[in-house]
Amino acid sequence: MSRSAYFIAGVLVLAIIVLASIYIGTRSSGVSTTTITVPGTTRTVATTVTTTIITTVTEAPSVATGKPVELRVYVYEDFMAWGEDPEIFDKLVKEFESKTGTRVVVERFKGAKAMVSQVVAEAKAGKPTADIVIGVDSVTVQQLKSEGLLECYVSPYAAEELVEALDPDKCVTPIDYGLIALVYDPSRLTDEQKAMLSDGVTIDELVELSSVIVGEDPAQSSTGVNYLLYTIAVSRLEGIDWRELWRNMRDKGFYVAGTWGDAYDEFFREGSKRAIVVSYGTDPAYSAWYSASKGGEEKPSIYATVLRLRNGSLVGWVQVEGVAIIKGAKLEAAKKFVDWLLSPSVQREIPTSQWMLPANYNVKLPSFYRYALTARDVDILLNKLIPGSEVSEKLEDWIAEWIKIMSG
Repeated sequence: MSRSAYFIAGVLVLAIIVLASIYIGTRSSGVSTTTITVPGTTRTVATTVTTTIITTVTEAPSVATGKPVELRVYVYEDFMAWGEDPEIFDKLVKEFESKTGTRVVVERFKGAKAMVSQVVAEAKAGKPTADIVIGVDSVTVQQLKSEGLLECYVSPYAAEELVEALDPDKCVTPIDYGLIALVYDPSRLTDEQKAMLSDGVTIDELVELSSVIVGEDPAQSSTGVNYLLYTIAVSRLEGIDWRELWRNMRDKGFYVAGTWGDAYDEFFREGSKRAIVVSYGTDPAYSAWYSASKGGEEKPSIYATVLRLRNGSLVGWVQVEGVAIIKGAKLEAAKKFVDWLLSPSVQREIPTSQWMLPANYNVKLPSFYRYALTARDVDILLNKLIPGSEVSEKLEDWIAEWIKIMSG
């Protein structure tokens, strides 16, 4: 072969190598145009690949649409809206979106019952519904279960005892909780009454104090429902009929308001003899914060206590709010959102925006929460005595019996 032939062959080989390098470079680090076929459509999209071509897409932004994963979240309208910044939840959600690339669409409802009813109605009609619902309790959880709408998931960051109190089947993650408590103003009570409240209240003392207590109607109020369940559980442990307990309380003058707000209005009404209100163990913390915010001492003007068995054990009932994943949700993204709700960045805001206790026990509480009662301040939580399935089955009958007793 002549030298010119060798030269020409060499040039051709070099050209082939250069062209191959350029082709490989565009496949490995450049922008290529790819036609992807999905059911019902064929689209051409530009994809940037940094190492190898990805052929499996899970819940990253959709290759077919170029859109991020979207989560539809239902929540009641005043969730985390009781602090200095009523928009704190929306701001936290935006942080989640920026960190994860997930788009979150939040829809608000008048209350948790309306929210859950909406999910059930949409599911029955075959319509798109929520991926996640925030604010369910042991009663509404059972409603979702009975319709087969729950995707069981519990965040590893939630306290075990709160998980069991909310749902013994462990299908829902608790997000916050409060101990049902007798909240009282010591300045309006006698020394004898204050002594009965000083270290838990027995069934007998509860009856004696009824003339100065205001509570809520369980037919209208979730606080009222939980207090009714609390008294039923204590009565079981003490071997008495809860109906008899409520008759005795009624005869001694127990006053029933409609909602929690109505009860507090009566509690604070000038001249009211109702110096005790059925509320939450966190109320003294709010009182201390409020005093400090007005330039006073960080000290409460009201205090809280729970019920005590005749054997001396302090017993509590927790009202737990949870977050549930709905069947058909984008599961991996939904789990990440639930775990995020239990993260310190969200949970540390619960005490001052929700005025409940965080379900993540590792979160440090503000200084004024030293006046609050928590699950750690009681010897026994009674929620296990009345499982959610029994509550779902019997609650309407119990409320009907309660109404009959209190109107008698």
